[in-house]
Amino acid sequence: MSQEWTHEKVVQRLAGEMFRGLIWAALATVAVGAVVWTVLAGVPGLVAALIGGGLAIVCSLITLWLMHRTAALPVQFIMIAAFGGFLGKLILLVVVMVLLRKFPVLHVNALALTMAATIVVATFMEVRASKRSRSQVIIPTPSNT
Repeated sequence: MSQEWTHEKVVQRLAGEMFRGLIWAALATVAVGAVVWTVLAGVPGLVAALIGGGLAIVCSLITLWLMHRTAALPVQFIMIAAFGGFLGKLILLVVVMVLLRKFPVLHVNALALTMAATIVVATFMEVRASKRSRSQVIIPTPSNT
C-alpha cells in the first residue's frame, strides 16, 4: 500500500529533515565560538558568543517552524510567508544588534562572528538536507492529472 504524498506532507518532511541536519551542527558551531571567544576575550566574549549563536539558532528554527505552519497553504501564500519571515528575521537581527551594541560589557566581534558562522553552518546544513531529501520527488498518479 503506497502512502499518498501531498504538498503539505512533503514540505513537513523536508522541514523535519532540515531540522535534524542543522541542529547539532549549529550547536557545535556555537560551542566552538564560545570556546574561541572565551580564550580571546574572556567572559564578555563567552556571553556575546552565546547570545549571537543563540539568536542565529532561533532564527533558523523560525524558518523551519514557518515551513511547518504554512505547508497546507497554496504555494503562493507559502512564498509570501517565506518572504515575510525573511524580512521579519532580518529586522529582528538588526534591532537586536543595534540594542546589544549599547552594552559595552559584550564583545561585539564575538557576537557578530559567532552569529554569522552559525547562520552559515545552519544554512549549509539546510541546503544539504534539502539536496539529499527524497521528499522532493513527486510523481503524480494518473488520477491527479
